[in-house]
Amino acid sequence: MRAPVAAVTIALLASCAGGIVRGNPGPVAVRGVKGGPWVGAAVSASASRDELLVATGDAVWRGDLWSAQVALTALADRERGRADPALDFWSELLALLRCEPLARVPRVGGGDPSLRDPWEQLRRLVQIERVRLAREPPEGPKTARLIVRPEDPTRAAHGQTEVVWPVEGERWNDELPVPVLVNRCPLSRPGASSAATTWAAPVADAEIALVARTASTMAPEHPATGPLLLQTAVLEIGRGQAADAVAALSRLTALERPERPNDGLGPRERDDAILAAALAAVADPAVAPEVVLERGRAVFRLDLPATLRRSLALLLAERLLAAKRPDDATAILGPPPHGDDPIGRYIAFRQAEAHAGAGRRAELLAEAREALHRHGRAEIDADPALGAMMDMALRTLRASPVSTETMEVLEALGPPRERLARAEAFAEMALEAGAHLSAMATFSWLYDNESDPGRRLQHLARECVAAARAGSRVDFARTFQLLAGQEEPADPPELARTAAGPGTNPGRGAPSRPTVRGRAADKDSGSLISSPEAEGRHAKQRAARSVDWQRALLVVARDALTALVDSGDQTDLGTLVATLKRHLDEAGRGPVDEELTTLYRAASAHLKSGPRAYAETVGSARRPILLGDILIGRSYDVRAPAIDPGSALEEAGPLVFVPRRGDDPTPASSLRRWPGNFRVAWTGDGS
Repeated sequence: MRAPVAAVTIALLASCAGGIVRGNPGPVAVRGVKGGPWVGAAVSASASRDELLVATGDAVWRGDLWSAQVALTALADRERGRADPALDFWSELLALLRCEPLARVPRVGGGDPSLRDPWEQLRRLVQIERVRLAREPPEGPKTARLIVRPEDPTRAAHGQTEVVWPVEGERWNDELPVPVLVNRCPLSRPGASSAATTWAAPVADAEIALVARTASTMAPEHPATGPLLLQTAVLEIGRGQAADAVAALSRLTALERPERPNDGLGPRERDDAILAAALAAVADPAVAPEVVLERGRAVFRLDLPATLRRSLALLLAERLLAAKRPDDATAILGPPPHGDDPIGRYIAFRQAEAHAGAGRRAELLAEAREALHRHGRAEIDADPALGAMMDMALRTLRASPVSTETMEVLEALGPPRERLARAEAFAEMALEAGAHLSAMATFSWLYDNESDPGRRLQHLARECVAAARAGSRVDFARTFQLLAGQEEPADPPELARTAAGPGTNPGRGAPSRPTVRGRAADKDSGSLISSPEAEGRHAKQRAARSVDWQRALLVVARDALTALVDSGDQTDLGTLVATLKRHLDEAGRGPVDEELTTLYRAASAHLKSGPRAYAETVGSARRPILLGDILIGRSYDVRAPAIDPGSALEEAGPLVFVPRRGDDPTPASSLRRWPGNFRVAWTGDGS
């Protein structure tokens, strides 16, 4: 009887001793593992390695990291001192699920033999994800939170403190493992999205090398190869290495085969792969233009935001223009509208420039009309792209005869209230460029539509200059005589007409335009009794008209003199000299008499006969030199806006692939890509 009693006593003492070891939390039960019967101090029978791995995988997939930690703690305590790649993978994955970034990027080399093991391959993917996790979000680093089991509240109640660590940390020899969770993930808010999050932080070259080397060593049939290649391409584009991105995307394209239709990418990642292929092809000068065009058409079939689509079109068009393919570039940019922002205006300018080079007059005017019709003159002058398009449109209109349609197009190139200013700019441009007939017609239209008497005189003077430069003696005589008639204050309206008869213009029998003085006289002709007030008002009007007339006369004398001398038009030159002489005989009358005197003497010196010609040339070896205008070609300083379509690229989703069974890492049987982000639903931890 003593032997059985002694046996029972020894068993009881052993069970008590097992319960008082410092740091022992009590019985460690592996959730999900079928153990044997409880003996003594409720110590379960030890589970096998495969059972612990399966329990770990099941706990991870259901989001119960505490149970996974308990299982790995038991396995790590038993496998102490021995290399176990499966244990390393699950430990690394738990660190990732606790949002613990990797302290440093793992070093990679030429043929890494460790990646031949499937567990090591999966572990490397987790390490890459932990490196990505090291790029902190804008709100700053995360703080650690120690999670305590709610079913063990006695330690906190008695004020006892314990030294705890994760399963992969160092342990003391005289301590039993205590499974804990040190969570560094932010607290999930209600309604928060579970999608993967990538931070807009710079990527180090070491991380890019790690991803690229891992992608190059993965077998084509591995489900992680496609996402790794996409991640490599996105990171290479981000640092400007287009050739490396093209190489990675070429491997990604080769994964899509009839016998293997799945490349491991999700729908969003497939669109990003097409976008990345287009961006890399545009940026790599070694890619043929045909391939660039094909990639561009493929990306335009996607549902892209308008700003991104226009930015891509602009990049692609610039690349095609550099490859001497302007027609393809024009087709890519497309017809208006392009948007009223810097990108849209620059696209419109490039299209207008291309149409001008190809002689497509209607297309150029359509681009200019759409871009300019809502902008006033001040806005157009302040914007280089708008100013260049206005200049191109006016030059295009100048090349054709002026008609009613021309004036309507000028009105459509901006607000209607500024149509006279646009017509005047067009006429000035035509006069400077030598399109004298177009200038004459436009100044004539301005004379008929202008309401300001002073500006009407200026338009008439410019029309006279255009006639002189065009060598049209009839039109010069008509306009100059009409201009000279403006200065006669006392003549009745009938004297403003020529001898050709009432209602006709001199030289061509066309209906004449009433003069400013004539309109004023007609307005006041109903008064039969004059008064001092009316005479004073008329005197002021005559003085104002006299100043305007002198300035208009100066314009004609200055700008028409060279043309008359060059064409040898002695008749009109004599008319000019006589008119200037008649004005200058009244000394001190005008504010521009000094300039008119210089022009009068120069014009007289170029007369071939007459008293005035003799007076100006007697004793002189040569006549005075007249300086003409020099037309300088205009170049457009329009700079491309800053665009970065690469910023629309998103990094690949989670690169982690987890076995459905914790003891089977083979890709064909149980690997599954981790869904969403790495914030799991903690169960049984009180958080």
